[in-house]
Amino acid sequence: MYSTEWFEAFATHRPVEAERAEFVAIASHIPLRDYPRVLDIGCGVGRIAGPLAARGYTVTGVDVSLPALSVARERAPGPQYIALDQRHVGRMRWEFDAVLVIWNSLGFVDRAADLETVAGFAAVLRPGGKVLFDMYHPDWMRDYARSAATAAPQPVSVRRWVDGRRCFHEVRYPSGHTDDIQFELYQPEELSELARAGGLIPGDPMTWWTPGRSPSANDARYQGVCTRPA
Repeated sequence: MYSTEWFEAFATHRPVEAERAEFVAIASHIPLRDYPRVLDIGCGVGRIAGPLAARGYTVTGVDVSLPALSVARERAPGPQYIALDQRHVGRMRWEFDAVLVIWNSLGFVDRAADLETVAGFAAVLRPGGKVLFDMYHPDWMRDYARSAATAAPQPVSVRRWVDGRRCFHEVRYPSGHTDDIQFELYQPEELSELARAGGLIPGDPMTWWTPGRSPSANDARYQGVCTRPA
């Protein structure tokens, strides 16, 4: 679904200050001294995994894209990168202190598959470990999909629409290649239900990684920090 052209266009040229703020926010929820072993789901080209490893975390990144992992090993060395379908994370033999699901890296198949994936997170987490979800808000995405202007790096073109609880993207590149990207959209309460069904204890959803700041349609993404029972 996500080609190397997508990563080049959308994931490798974010503003430095925005990237730094995201790392600081993530680290505030999983401080290194308590959560040193991190599993990054849908790690792509190592945008999150590499800098976290540079900050002292022991990071394992998983993704189904072999080309993306090849770029990650070159550009963001330090983590261990593994080609793996996220539905099979529960089969891993390692134990982690934290699992990261950043930029809506969930929901690519269907909700039954998502339950299998989240149960896998619980299976590889130590008691008291955390899962950090960073998800698109469905109401924001519906408004964004209806807007006339679609933000995309030129000359990339994006057609985006929402059908029910699923978001679809058709991304066209100058090379002629097209990515068909689609994923489930979860309301904050639905994400909490999914986490609970998967064996986790959900915390209160938030936005901008700030506890007490409730999600709304005005913010593109929201976060949920869930814990494996001790």
